[in-house]
Amino acid sequence: MPHWLLAHSQLRTLRPLQRRIPVNALRLVSTASKDKQDPAKAARDTDKLDALLSSIGVEQLAADQPRVVENAPVYSKDEADAIKPSSNEEPGESQRSGARSKMVKQRDPVVVHDAIYPIQHNKWYRLDPAEIQLTQIGSSHVCRVPRLAHGLERVLFSPGVHLLQDPNSRVYNFDPYIRGITQPDEFDFDKLTPYITSSKDLTLTEYARSRKKRFVGSTSSMTHILSHLYFAISGGKQPDISSLSMAFADQPARFTRGMRYPASIALRYRDGVYSIDADKSFDVKDSILSVLGKSLEKLLTSTPSEFEMYKKQNSWKVKEIPDENYHYVEAGEFVMRSQLDCRDDRLPRKTFDLKTRGSLAVRMDIQNHEVSKGYQIKTMKGRLQSFEREYYDMARSAFLKYNFQTRIGNMDGIFVAYHNTARMFGFQYISRREMDEVIFGNERTGNHAFKMILLLLGNLLRTVTDQYPKKDLRVTFDSFAPQQPQMWVEVIDDEKEAIALQQYQETGQFSTAATAATSTPAANVSDADPFAGSDPLDSKATENDLSEDMSDMDVDPADDVYVNTEHPILHYTMDVFSTLNGQDTGEPVTLHDKSDTWTINWKLNKSTWQPDVAAERYKQLRLRQSTYFERAAPDTPDEELSPMVKILRRISRRDLWRNKPPKERIVVNRSRLPRGKAMARYRADLPSKRIVSPATIKILKKQQSEATPSQPPSHPQDPASKP
Repeated sequence: MPHWLLAHSQLRTLRPLQRRIPVNALRLVSTASKDKQDPAKAARDTDKLDALLSSIGVEQLAADQPRVVENAPVYSKDEADAIKPSSNEEPGESQRSGARSKMVKQRDPVVVHDAIYPIQHNKWYRLDPAEIQLTQIGSSHVCRVPRLAHGLERVLFSPGVHLLQDPNSRVYNFDPYIRGITQPDEFDFDKLTPYITSSKDLTLTEYARSRKKRFVGSTSSMTHILSHLYFAISGGKQPDISSLSMAFADQPARFTRGMRYPASIALRYRDGVYSIDADKSFDVKDSILSVLGKSLEKLLTSTPSEFEMYKKQNSWKVKEIPDENYHYVEAGEFVMRSQLDCRDDRLPRKTFDLKTRGSLAVRMDIQNHEVSKGYQIKTMKGRLQSFEREYYDMARSAFLKYNFQTRIGNMDGIFVAYHNTARMFGFQYISRREMDEVIFGNERTGNHAFKMILLLLGNLLRTVTDQYPKKDLRVTFDSFAPQQPQMWVEVIDDEKEAIALQQYQETGQFSTAATAATSTPAANVSDADPFAGSDPLDSKATENDLSEDMSDMDVDPADDVYVNTEHPILHYTMDVFSTLNGQDTGEPVTLHDKSDTWTINWKLNKSTWQPDVAAERYKQLRLRQSTYFERAAPDTPDEELSPMVKILRRISRRDLWRNKPPKERIVVNRSRLPRGKAMARYRADLPSKRIVSPATIKILKKQQSEATPSQPPSHPQDPASKP
């Protein structure tokens, strides 16, 4: 290392010791660090400094063994020589991190190492996205993937939200059959293809074993932990919501608390391969949204007559359950699987994902969905009851996971169906490029970030599996403090886990402290602004704020949370920062030019806590996980609800009657002619001047005869639509 660079690092190291170090010693350091053009003089000053430091008892820093400074940038020895500034360089020029980047704070350089396994404690490593590539494995059977039905395919090629029914003319833009949603007690879910976890997918395991890969996983089990690793490398980057209206100008742009709550995975070992399964220790009950998601996917890809067969009274007609269609890909240490929901050959990547998005009231008050389903989406823009509100929430809570799913499955985007569990409101196609611009800034930045996250996850999982080889492990990632993400490792005991799971299913929680930690007294809640309130996971929150938010959870009843302490609980922390175009920064990074280069530097630190201390802190973390899934019960008085939920319940009760099918003549917009069999049906309807197909009319008349709205429709029949 050059003498001027060593002296500069010594000066930073000696600053905390200024009171007991002579002034002439500090002057020697300062002089040596400035004599960059006179190596001989710098060497003499460094030798004098070493002699002076040894005389006062300060450890000498050898030139061939540079000191690793905490939170310092990372350079190799060759890079340190290369960044030596020239004499004609303008002041401040070396601090720039690119033509379009902001000024970054100058850091002291330390030694970096390529990410060659094994990873050593407290040692800096570099992640380069060029080291990993995503390669498809086998055949994805795209030809067997279903298509959209009911004329919904035109949404794929027209940006924006497409209303199911025009609020002004009451004309349907799509088949009115999909307006009403079949409830779970009416649908036979046993006739759908069952979900197979990664540990039970023999094809996935065989692919990994034949390619000598160590880990396998699916999109549903990996995307949450990938999101936590993105928080670690992104430098606090927030979604870009600048395209929304002024109604959201003063709303937070950060990721939601649901994205940052601790995420756990279960590593299941089998014949040399670790399978990544989602940890369901606390999320043991399927919510109404997850249940309806399965039936709604079938609704959107089936004709009315085909979907009717899956209702319980007709399910005996379903003779065969089709196989699921998967896309397999290998990258680094992983073989990953993605389910293919739908396809259209006109799209660049042919396939896309189906997402059924429950309304704001249903998500906020999911235990009370029988009332919250009255919440209606009426307008395009606005803070409540608008499609813009649903898009705003998706950008902060779901876009990151959706984006990772489309990348693993090589899909073109997502098709979103907006509903309130009782009726459908509209549809929107969001491409992967649009999500890239909201989350990462552009597609190239997203590609680099995703590859580096996979590299980082592979190194982390190899490290923990080597600590406990050939054992089932629970690995938990926590971004409660975004500046220093944490990782916890617990050995799974299946027998005791089953007992603890049964207890949780019967009682709903492990400790009585959970309710006290999450409930908010009415006296402490302000009714002024339901959108106000601090987020304890905000990156700007102070340590005092975080400790106050956690104080209610630090109670003795947390001992009731089951943790396997037969093997020590492992705890790790990570330090991460970026290098953009050769300059180090802790700020968010966006790649604007093709020549921009971005690498991640990271360091893994293993805690030295005593086993009982680590176990106690891990129990507090598990308690925080368990309380996240708790929501207000349907019989909770309004006085004990948060201001937001209180307003949403009032709106839902007011508009609940609107879910009933209207008793008015059904008019469908046929300006866009359908294709294939739908075209033949359309032509057959022309002579008799029918508006919709006979099967749809029969089903809708039956629904109208069974339903009697409690109030008249708010929109009178359009005189122009009368025959």
